[in-house]
Amino acid sequence: MKILIVLILILFGMEPKLPYKQQDHAKVIIVYDNYQFAPNTIADWGFACVVIKGNDTLLFDTGAEKEILFNNLQAMNIRLNDIHKLVISHYHGDHTGNIFPVLEVNPHMQVYLPSSLDGNFRIMVENYGAHVVCDQEMRPVGSDIYLSGEMGFQTREQALVIRTDKGLVLLAGCGHPGIDRMVKKVAKRFGEPVYMVMGGFHLEDYGDEELEGLIAELKKLGVQKVVPGHCTGTKAIQRFAREFPDGYFKSGTGRVIEL
Repeated sequence: MKILIVLILILFGMEPKLPYKQQDHAKVIIVYDNYQFAPNTIADWGFACVVIKGNDTLLFDTGAEKEILFNNLQAMNIRLNDIHKLVISHYHGDHTGNIFPVLEVNPHMQVYLPSSLDGNFRIMVENYGAHVVCDQEMRPVGSDIYLSGEMGFQTREQALVIRTDKGLVLLAGCGHPGIDRMVKKVAKRFGEPVYMVMGGFHLEDYGDEELEGLIAELKKLGVQKVVPGHCTGTKAIQRFAREFPDGYFKSGTGRVIEL
């Protein structure tokens, strides 16, 4: 009977809606963050993580200082030559600071830049031999891995989105557009809820009432797991740990999140 229904849908030009099935295990390895997790890594202001899923290995942002990024990559047994793609969330130096040292080691990466880095910066990246995509659109960058499309106004930012069997995982560099607004827009664009949020949430200046309202909004949107780091702020991180007792994961350099 199910086969008959699918055949009828295809006959009339309608694509059957099939349940999502995750094809590959995925993991996120934090290699640059304000906080230390693994003892053989170094913490510093900035953010970068490596996403591994199937045949895809991506670097999301690059942190600020070369020695720290390279130390942490070595500590986590990650070779830059094994990374195929590089995604930059936004133009700030604590996220772009190591793009050229990375390209010196692996110059032929596929690089995804936000539109704010179009122009001379893009030309410098292309001069290394990298193929660059630089626009504002949502697009796939790997197996069930996507750019969110740029969001925000003053500081436009793109997130990385991983589709899993539990829902979407959103990786934010800094959360400048508002981490709750980013979650809401990503859920709308992809037509499914965001299950986990990771990265910088940009909440250092938030007061108690603001944090209470934001966390309530994230829960309302369906967020179940959080990994707040980088520019989230210590006070906000402590609040997330209390409000998500079964869904909070400590961030930090050397932290591995299995998806």
